Amino acid sequence: MSLVQESEATGELQPGAPEAAVVDCDVHPVLESARQLLPYLDDYWHDQLVAQMAPSYEPNYHPAGSAIAQRSDSAKDENGRAATTVENLVTDVFGDGFTDYAILNCLYATQQIHQPRREQAHARALNEWIANEWLSKDSRLRASIVVPLGTPEAAAAEIDHWAKDDRFVQVLLLGQSELLYGRQINWPIWEAAERAGLPVAIHIGGVFRQPPTSVGWPTTHLEWYVGQTSNLEAQISSIVSEGVLQKFPKTKVVVSEVGFNWLPAYMWKFDKLWKSYRPDFPWVDIPPSELIRKHFVFTTSPTDGAELPGQLDKTVDRMGSDRMLVYSSDYPHQHASGPRSIETGTSDPALLDRIYRQNAADLYNLVKPASQGEAK
Repeated sequence: MSLVQESEATGELQPGAPEAAVVDCDVHPVLESARQLLPYLDDYWHDQLVAQMAPSYEPNYHPAGSAIAQRSDSAKDENGRAATTVENLVTDVFGDGFTDYAILNCLYATQQIHQPRREQAHARALNEWIANEWLSKDSRLRASIVVPLGTPEAAAAEIDHWAKDDRFVQVLLLGQSELLYGRQINWPIWEAAERAGLPVAIHIGGVFRQPPTSVGWPTTHLEWYVGQTSNLEAQISSIVSEGVLQKFPKTKVVVSEVGFNWLPAYMWKFDKLWKSYRPDFPWVDIPPSELIRKHFVFTTSPTDGAELPGQLDKTVDRMGSDRMLVYSSDYPHQHASGPRSIETGTSDPALLDRIYRQNAADLYNLVKPASQGEAK
């Protein structure tokens, strides 16, 4: 039983229970060069990568040199980049002593490799790189399993492979997929995640096998970034409507880096239209908002105005639950407000404790370590 389940009636930990950890649920290590994967590829794919002059699949979700790419005060390597080494990342994420664990979501876009076997080989290599170059060097780091999205059965096999390593605490999907995640073709992913007892994170980004909006290609990064919310709305609608949550009732989904202030209006509209369209999916026999509250959580960065006085309280009230938000810094990315600025949006310390500790404890069951780990 998780710490939150143990205390559901009162909202407090039971006497003598371990203290829940502060978990930063969205931190991004950077793979600078495809050549860093060479030691983790078999001979065939190693030679293929060398022969192709090691093309990079580093995505342009946060364009280098843009204001959003990295914080000015972050520790940087000799090339001026943040989050490329364990030492720099742990200095920035754990330096103030607030955070106990960080979950690494590596956005190096192996999902944009459209040759299925190559994508599978590079996803495995990337996970090996994360395990060996990051997780083995600091005990406070956890990670998401990167999966080959082009082949759901292979994605399930990748989940099964890493499920025995408890340093991997969730599965990573991207917001723009070739087919919506609720579609039955993607059910092997949900089945494997439930079998492993792992939540599934859906983060902004995409496979780019089609335009990243429903009406074509944008011309600016701003259009693309703002449009990510509509992609995630579509994914949530699909997961709820297609029966994933009925087929795999232990499913938990972490929606990352799209804010959360849009959520109450979206849930209201979903409920309103569900009343008219219930014959289309009779298996959804309770309002969609109830399923969303039960199965989904959202990371807090970017805060999108929740840092304004009283705004966090209002948003949580409109959501109808204080169990839907988990803390994130989105390190090393820079947003208009800092990751802990949510503290000015509420005067309720119990709400902040739930966001910083209890909701993540329900997902990952991480307790505060007896002593802090150090980069080795």
